[in-house]
Amino acid sequence: MSNTTYPHKYLYGWTGIVALSTFIAGLLSILEGAGIAFGLSILPDIPGGCILVLLSLIFGTAVLKGRSDRPGWISFSYVASLLLLAFAGCSILVEGGNLLTAIMEGEEEVNLISILSPAFIWAGIIAIPLYIGVSKLMYKCSYRSDCCE
Repeated sequence: MSNTTYPHKYLYGWTGIVALSTFIAGLLSILEGAGIAFGLSILPDIPGGCILVLLSLIFGTAVLKGRSDRPGWISFSYVASLLLLAFAGCSILVEGGNLLTAIMEGEEEVNLISILSPAFIWAGIIAIPLYIGVSKLMYKCSYRSDCCE
């Protein structure tokens, strides 16, 4: 198998989609935090937006590496998706805690959808298929040497 052939042709393209959407989500979070409102339900979070932009650069590096170096694409995609899912999990815990606090304090406007408002969560949701696919590739590569040569 060549370094530039892929067992699932859409998985490499999905890496580009995740890179682009993560960059857009990070940029919108930064701009919302700077006071430029777009009317979207994205929380104004400048540090979180910077993290999303940096993660999108890792995904972008994976896309560029994938043109000539399949193991590089697999490793960069795996690390970036794992980091994105970790940040999304932390974001869910924080927003879940905020929701429980609002319920315990008896606030009238408690909305379960508000837990999904951070950009990390949406970026993490679209990174799940990439993480699963790249994890399967890494598992195959660990047992068959022809996978990543």
